[in-house]
Amino acid sequence: MPCIQINNSKASALISIYAAQVLSFKPINEATDLMFVSENAFFQEGKAIKGGTPICWPWFGTAPGMESQKDIKRPAHGFVRNSFWSVSSAEVLANGDTKVVLEIKDSEQSRAIWPFRFYLALEIVIGESLSLELLTRNTGNQPFTITEALHTYINVGDATQATVFGLEHTEYLNKKEDFIPMCQVGALTIAEETDHIHTDIKHQLIIEDPVFKRKIKITSSGNKNVVVWNPWAEIAAEMADLKNDDYKYFICLEVANVATDGVEILPGSEYRMDANYSVV
Repeated sequence: MPCIQINNSKASALISIYAAQVLSFKPINEATDLMFVSENAFFQEGKAIKGGTPICWPWFGTAPGMESQKDIKRPAHGFVRNSFWSVSSAEVLANGDTKVVLEIKDSEQSRAIWPFRFYLALEIVIGESLSLELLTRNTGNQPFTITEALHTYINVGDATQATVFGLEHTEYLNKKEDFIPMCQVGALTIAEETDHIHTDIKHQLIIEDPVFKRKIKITSSGNKNVVVWNPWAEIAAEMADLKNDDYKYFICLEVANVATDGVEILPGSEYRMDANYSVV
């Protein structure tokens, strides 16, 4: 897969042009990557890359009206994470950060499975932190509604020892329990399969990792939800693009607008959702 390697005075990063996915981000003084990518990840056209910062768009989860996520033409989590993007621009900013903008537009193939005209861009800024901004523009003549997520795999030394702060007292829908609304009591830890859609969120999370001896801060805007996912052992063993024990080494913390919090975008209008990742 074609990739862009970034090395500047503040950090290094690897960006896949396929799927517009950041596969690696490591600040200059950090020994361990902030991104997790499975050694079993598929790097082939038509397959999603398991790790980094996948983009779920224009739907999250099963395609609208589809009963099965295995539908070939309308894949789970949309089609842009299974598509080649184009490089719109790349530049060094005055402060020494590196900015890359990737873009994708509707095509005959996309309109066959989602009948709308759009322009989608991901602005990536590599500096002391990793900044992502996802811009959706409606270039057609009819409104559409999207659900979306930055499905980021945060690299941790041991998922069972990491603690996520910032979701305390938020309500969440628990996929394991048929999306029954629940309330997060205290900081979040991973001790089993976890698939939560948090609502009524604050826009800052802290992942405390005692194994890697660091704290990762995630700030965001434009999102109404945070999704937390870890497949745990049984599901990980069923995934060809995950090693059996990979679930121990990542927590997906996803800046998102999903479920009933989709975003309607009128013709000629645009919407932005962004996330920033840093070691603090």
